[in-house]
Amino acid sequence: MKDDSHIIGTLEVRDDISHESKLSPLVEGTVIGEIEGSGKYRRSFKTRHIQIVALGSNIGSGIFISTGKALRYAGPGNMIIGYSIVCCMVICVLDLITEMSIVYPSSGNFIDFTERFLDPAAAFALGLGEWLAWTTVMASEGSATTTLISYWTDAVPVAAWMSIIVVVTFGIHLLPNIWFAEFQYLTSILKMIMLVMITVTCIVMCSGGGPTGTVHGGEFWDTTKYDLFKNGVRGISYCCLYCLWGVGDQVFVGMLAGEARCPRFSMPRTVKSAGLRILGFFMVLVLFITLLVPETDERLYGTAGSIASSPFIIAMNDAGIKVLPDFINALMAIFLILGGLEPIYIASRCMRHLAVRGMLPRLLAKVDNKGRPLWSLGVTCVFTIAFTYMNCASTGATVFTWFSSITTTIFMVVWLVMGIVSIRFRMAVKKQKSSILDTTFSYKSKLFPVGPIFVSLGSFLILLGLFYASLFPAGGTPNAYDFFTTYLGVPLVIVTYLGYKLVFKTRFARSATIDLLEGYRPLTDVEVKIMETYTSMPWYRRMWTYINVIDEKDLT
Repeated sequence: MKDDSHIIGTLEVRDDISHESKLSPLVEGTVIGEIEGSGKYRRSFKTRHIQIVALGSNIGSGIFISTGKALRYAGPGNMIIGYSIVCCMVICVLDLITEMSIVYPSSGNFIDFTERFLDPAAAFALGLGEWLAWTTVMASEGSATTTLISYWTDAVPVAAWMSIIVVVTFGIHLLPNIWFAEFQYLTSILKMIMLVMITVTCIVMCSGGGPTGTVHGGEFWDTTKYDLFKNGVRGISYCCLYCLWGVGDQVFVGMLAGEARCPRFSMPRTVKSAGLRILGFFMVLVLFITLLVPETDERLYGTAGSIASSPFIIAMNDAGIKVLPDFINALMAIFLILGGLEPIYIASRCMRHLAVRGMLPRLLAKVDNKGRPLWSLGVTCVFTIAFTYMNCASTGATVFTWFSSITTTIFMVVWLVMGIVSIRFRMAVKKQKSSILDTTFSYKSKLFPVGPIFVSLGSFLILLGLFYASLFPAGGTPNAYDFFTTYLGVPLVIVTYLGYKLVFKTRFARSATIDLLEGYRPLTDVEVKIMETYTSMPWYRRMWTYINVIDEKDLT
């Protein structure tokens, strides 16, 4: 363990480094590697990639399809409550993960933080759980794609669509990592354009636009006709689950810091813009859904005997609007075909970092000269293909339902733990009297300690509500199938944690002895120059950079 004089000394030396410092991450080809001989990632992600991808990657089947399930199961009132809670938690998660990611920018991110500030066994359980969760996400997006395609025809076999998704996704990941960022950047922009189109259309429909001319003034909030808070706590819990499926677990944003050119500039901007945009986009669209479609509509996705369609498409069809539903449905199908890019990226990074830390075979830590973790990518791809093709058979679909249930519950467990880890990080800094968060242009969480407490407590209560909902399903009796279909992720993480802890006898980290120097990355001269230029701008110019998505190279 190193005392604080080493830390303070390191920070003081920082001011004397010349502008020709070899540590600059802005020089093309500069790399970061965690273990000798494993190969290294390239810091090729720019600010525009991180900022736009963080927002656009959350726009998928979660907002387009599962909102219908949430409305049908919980009613409009519970839907607003559940989605509001999770969207506020998103902002808190982004804030706390950014604080640690800037100090310790690593593609291992939450795995590294959990191992360092809490317990290696917890890091292994969360890392492996997150890997398994994300490998099922691509298969789920594939299933959603066939649902959207079935809006027009069932003539094309499901296996054909799954094959297209697999080929496109893996083909892009075989390219250098910058191609992944560019594809995600382009599709994210198109997604936001599509959401603006949907939002404007919803305003028109509420105002009576469209051939039918029906004005919607809140008639579906009539308590005498509709159940606004359907299924009580269970309804809210399920809405939180569906919302989390839409917004994702957000810790992947911290993973991007491990391959970002300038984490100090790009990460805080991502927090400020992506968090508020996610809150705004999701809540505005959710509100329109509750105004345009009643919770009793039999066409809502997931209802027995219904057609598989989005509440937005249902509303447009009811308004008599032609062409636009087909256009939006086509765009969403394209987005979902590319929906495997982010899951494969995150899952492979989780596996690679577990290998880096010696928790999985070292071979999986290998990175080639293009910055691609080919071994972890290969293993992830094998499992992803297996899960994806499970959708092609009736029995396989049943098995897949059990696997996919781990995704959102594991995301919620990760949030719960990350709130605790954030508090433990601050405890270590305070206990050791470290100045690691008090250097020039250092970043401190704006919501601490309220944010981490809200995230951990909120996640615990949601998981508790889901436990109740899975144990006593609405309209049914307690049974093992319904319980594990909803709650499978939690016991998987617990069993993995206990197994690793019993075998390796890991210990909880002590605040006084946590190594705050390992992986610490002080700002380089180039980064200091970037921050000086940016902070010297008038407030209106700084605001404009969020719109035109300025890159760090423009400030040097």
